[in-house]
Amino acid sequence: MSRDDMNRDAEWEDLVRRLGGNPEQAKSEPIFEENGNEDRPHAEEQSRPLSAPGPRDYTLTEDDISDFQPPEPKPVSASNPRTVLSWLGVISAAVLWIVAGMGGWQLPWWLNIASTLGFLAGAISLFFLLPKTWAHRDRFDDDDYGDGAKV
Repeated sequence: MSRDDMNRDAEWEDLVRRLGGNPEQAKSEPIFEENGNEDRPHAEEQSRPLSAPGPRDYTLTEDDISDFQPPEPKPVSASNPRTVLSWLGVISAAVLWIVAGMGGWQLPWWLNIASTLGFLAGAISLFFLLPKTWAHRDRFDDDDYGDGAKV
């Protein structure tokens, strides 16, 4: 038995022990799964590429998500009035500018200034309404998503 074979055996035993196997399982040979297709010729198996499978070599499982019911959204009228007015200022100014630009209309100077101020006031107000800390999260949420998005 060569030194390389002994290293492989030691690695296999270590892997089995880490995964919770007993010493008898660690001494046994690895179990390879059979394809179940005995009628296939061996030439097809040899024609497969010899490279390792990549990250896109997978099949999707069929997940049954028919029982999922999305939560009912809160009505807009139940929101904070400052938030509603801020969004109204931002969206109405943007819609006004887009419609005027597509229609080729020249807006009066007072409407330009009012829409610009409404847009800036709404954007600044929305910026300051953003949460400052993670305190808005549920403390008893068991899922730890770290700094990523919660889907």
